[in-house]
Amino acid sequence: MSKVVVAKEPDFSFLLTNRRLADRSTCQLPLILMKGGHFNWTANAFLTEIGGGPKVYNVKPLAPTVVKKAYSLNIFCAFLEDENLTIREVDDSALYEFVDCLKDRGVTDSTIISHVRLALQYISFVSDRHPEDILATFESDATADYKVHMEEKKFKKGHREITYLTHHCLEGLIHIDAGIEYIRDYELEKWLDAINCTTFHPEVDEFLLSRWQAFTTLLEITGSRITEVHKISRSSIKKAAESLLDPNKAPVIRDIPIMKGKYRGRTREVRVSQDDLQIILWHINLIERTFPNITHDSIFVDSRSGAELKASYLKNYAKKVINGSKYCRDLRHITNHSFRHRFITLTVAKELRKLSAAGSFQNILTVAATACRKITMHASNDTLSRYIHLAIEINSPDSSEQSDDCQESTPVKVRLQQIFKIADRYKSKEMSDKDALDSMLETISELQKLPSLKTRSHS
Repeated sequence: MSKVVVAKEPDFSFLLTNRRLADRSTCQLPLILMKGGHFNWTANAFLTEIGGGPKVYNVKPLAPTVVKKAYSLNIFCAFLEDENLTIREVDDSALYEFVDCLKDRGVTDSTIISHVRLALQYISFVSDRHPEDILATFESDATADYKVHMEEKKFKKGHREITYLTHHCLEGLIHIDAGIEYIRDYELEKWLDAINCTTFHPEVDEFLLSRWQAFTTLLEITGSRITEVHKISRSSIKKAAESLLDPNKAPVIRDIPIMKGKYRGRTREVRVSQDDLQIILWHINLIERTFPNITHDSIFVDSRSGAELKASYLKNYAKKVINGSKYCRDLRHITNHSFRHRFITLTVAKELRKLSAAGSFQNILTVAATACRKITMHASNDTLSRYIHLAIEINSPDSSEQSDDCQESTPVKVRLQQIFKIADRYKSKEMSDKDALDSMLETISELQKLPSLKTRSHS
């Protein structure tokens, strides 16, 4: 099938304008090969076009972006091969089939939209080169019998006007810029349970379970991007744990790196609960007990060798666990970044509630956003405005979301909620005596595995 081959260090000295050696050594060149190793001239011509043209490279976009687009384009090329189609034979129905193919991969709606939009760019590129094929049109009332009918739309991002292509096969999918993917409590329950029913790990031992709990907890309590979570060290968690002996002192995780945005290269800190910190310490203790001779300081390691996991592996790990679980369809719109949205939203909600309790302010929303920005290190309050409506919704009296300052860790809170739900279903006669008892015992068994519960049982 079609595949991407990446030239690691091509000699582009005659093209590159950047004189920095580091940028030259990381300037990779992707190539798409068809089945049997044949060079895909059309696809690679398109990559050259979006990479800046034949006379410039690694300027705008940078080479890593072109490599990402190559892998995305290759998905479409592989689909065409499987359907025995050439790019010049694609029609509207083929694009609908491509969307169905992407859904079967278990990717999010926004990822589907991204892949299809790049495919549309590719089709438009070929159509411009071969107008005799009557391949694609933007005109709704086109008289010729075109195969693909796409639309060109625009939206404003700051002071820029961005143009993109779309197609009616994308109708019904969540728009990539329609809103934030906030992970709800009931979705968090499914996320945490996915490790127990995934084909990616047919057998789950304590190490894998603790790693999943620590991974989820760090995503939620720090609001970090996945590349930033990867950089959090065991030492920083141990340093935060020094305050565990003082019940009146909340632990603080410091030196959390910022890998993107205005404050890139700096660090930040977050205040966390003792129970959440113990979840992470549980996994750290298992690492150091299982691999006493490791020399790195990473929290996330290979369960067999103890080697540090790469950021790219960690980025795709959750997707593989979720896609192999019974919650694949329910959680396909949730990504690692959804936890960052959850963290920011709940932080704004807490600040709003505190300010409301202290008295009404005319600029209460601005004050709450500013308080949150000091924690998340956003560039401005404007970037936090889209979280305000969610925070207000969470603080509404009929909301079941968690916006309080509860000291229980997320895994504990989720399982306590499960117990309450089992009790409610049993009372309403939705569950038999046996099913309710089995579900209750299973949930309690999961609770007993958590370190915060173990600590209390011995205190």
